[in-house]
Amino acid sequence: MYSSTDLPALICHLSAYLAIIFYHTRQQVGIYSKTFSKHNAYLYLHIVTGLTELARYHVIKVRFNREKILPEPIDVLSCFIWGCTSLYLVKSLRRGDPLTTRPPYQTGAILRPVISIASYLLQSPDLHKVSISALDSFLYARLGIFFFYYTPYLRGYSTSTMYSISIPLSAIIAIHESGVRGASVVFILAMAGVAKLNEWVSYRSRVLEGAEPKSYIELLEKQVIAALLYLGFADLDRLREVAKNEALTKPLTDEYVPAVEAETQL
Repeated sequence: MYSSTDLPALICHLSAYLAIIFYHTRQQVGIYSKTFSKHNAYLYLHIVTGLTELARYHVIKVRFNREKILPEPIDVLSCFIWGCTSLYLVKSLRRGDPLTTRPPYQTGAILRPVISIASYLLQSPDLHKVSISALDSFLYARLGIFFFYYTPYLRGYSTSTMYSISIPLSAIIAIHESGVRGASVVFILAMAGVAKLNEWVSYRSRVLEGAEPKSYIELLEKQVIAALLYLGFADLDRLREVAKNEALTKPLTDEYVPAVEAETQL
């Protein structure tokens, strides 16, 4: 992040967002919605709420020359909507390697609303800064894919591989840029935890499928796993088994989807 007096950095930051939105995102929304069977409303809500938070934060920072900014109710609400739409979109995400691309999105979808609420209740500008900085992963991911595509660093590798690397890396960089000590480490550990959670839910849901619970603990576990499956916390293969969702099974033609996933059908 930058100080409110560093207007050149602010202009570059906003220019990068505008360039990506008008020359990439604006076209990709329709393509993404049609290819992955997603409703446009969820995509637009996801984009608009994230941009609302970013705009409010940086406008307040520059207009009032503040370094420490606290969230207001509208920021918390926007963040909550952003998190809900994130979970919806990532539930059937098939771009890149789903084992590495879905956990960063899932982690952000859960942690950002929690951090936003905590920053509002505790009146912590540092927590709010982390939450806002995490949104820049959108920018860093597209720049990362562009970088790998046009430089020799991953020459010979597919664009789905570039996507798989750029998504978690961009999230870590964005959170590190907040300057809040330990924030990126917490995110890395949480991301690893979510990846293991997906594996565990996939395994346990298969073990418990069709079995009658014999105790209150087993009943509670089954209900918790059912809720996690509903939210998408499982591997895509398991979600395909339990969810009748066209977005999970239809053949795809998308440069960021690996061949083995593009041909998936049940």
